[in-house]
Amino acid sequence: MARTEAVAPAPRNVWLDLLRLGAALLAAALLQTTVAPNVHILGANPDFALIVVACIGLLRGCEAGAVFGFVAGGLVSLVLFEPLGVSSFVFVVVGYLAGRYAETADLAGVAAPVVTVFGASILGQSLFAITQFLLARQVPFWYVTTRVIVPAVIIDTLLAAPMYVFTRWWLHGEEVRRVHEAA
Repeated sequence: MARTEAVAPAPRNVWLDLLRLGAALLAAALLQTTVAPNVHILGANPDFALIVVACIGLLRGCEAGAVFGFVAGGLVSLVLFEPLGVSSFVFVVVGYLAGRYAETADLAGVAAPVVTVFGASILGQSLFAITQFLLARQVPFWYVTTRVIVPAVIIDTLLAAPMYVFTRWWLHGEEVRRVHEAA
């Protein structure tokens, strides 16, 4: 009886991985600050940074997704002169939950990135709307729901698959270890 040995995965170069994540961060911030304000589909703008944060969470796990979300949110807030902390908070929650979903769910299907970005977009846009309310900006609920949240969710969901494929290619497709595989 032949004995099969488990082959250990090749060690990742941490510095190269950080460089790739930094380039993804820069690309997300540039897309969010230069391209997104000029693209109006259904009256809303795509949220490229949120999509990239969700993709990083799916590919690297909850800690990496949360850290990437914090840095991406801070960078986007600084560049767009938004109140500091709002985007960071939203992107931390999105990155963490996307990573947690990747660690616990079976992502064998091709719909996992689309479903994740759909949920992340609903959550992110809702959190942005709640912070607008808490910052005492008078925006009618119905207007925000029909003119901002719904179109943004549709746009982000349509962009999910191509951005996930590109992000996975850029990060060399290394998947996060599932919780049930670690035990």
